[in-house]
Amino acid sequence: MRRKPYFPSRIAERGPWFGNFGTQLPLANALLDQDPAVVAARVADAKYCEFACGAWLTWARENGTQATAAIDELLDEAGDVPYALPVFTPPALPAGVVAVPPGALRRIQDFVAMLKRSPQYTDVIGQQLKIIGDEDAAEHLVPEFTLETERGGGCECVKVRFKKHGHKGVVVFCRRGNGDWEMLGIDLVSPYDDERPMLNPLQPEVREYRLQFYDDDGPNGSFSPVQRVTVSP
Repeated sequence: MRRKPYFPSRIAERGPWFGNFGTQLPLANALLDQDPAVVAARVADAKYCEFACGAWLTWARENGTQATAAIDELLDEAGDVPYALPVFTPPALPAGVVAVPPGALRRIQDFVAMLKRSPQYTDVIGQQLKIIGDEDAAEHLVPEFTLETERGGGCECVKVRFKKHGHKGVVVFCRRGNGDWEMLGIDLVSPYDDERPMLNPLQPEVREYRLQFYDDDGPNGSFSPVQRVTVSP
């Protein structure tokens, strides 16, 4: 049975996931027997990401709301006293947590992939580190996707957001102007951005999309139902 990705898609769940990984990895390493320096580096990644996705992100969101309110007050409220914009002080790093270079999640995921190839790795360790996704009981025969337009260079572009459901990626096909279906490309990470110029830059254009799963042996499975969107000059 296929499993869902182990890394949480909900932002609120990411801080606790990083916290568990950073706490449990040194304990699990008693059996995994990985290089202590590498383990320490991945723990540092996890602890800093726990802080960033937790306390720091909460602070940023709360102060973002206050900052917007301050701008509204400055622009629209009456008064004679010079308006002082609020000053925000970010939360301090917890003891033992240090800043790390960008790409922390990618480093952790690469490390996890290496762990799962190790002869010392077991599903019990996977559950301990929460690097085994829940079983996906639903049967996904075709990719699921949504379409949205956004303003690009001179016209609207189409953003295709998709779910791989355990497959390596998707193949994106499009048809426009009652023409033939075209394969736009293979994408392994959502979203896919269709930034092609319009056939006629002076009139709206209906685009139809369908997707197919992609794995190492190439496209597979049935096409998804067709979805349509209109892009404008």
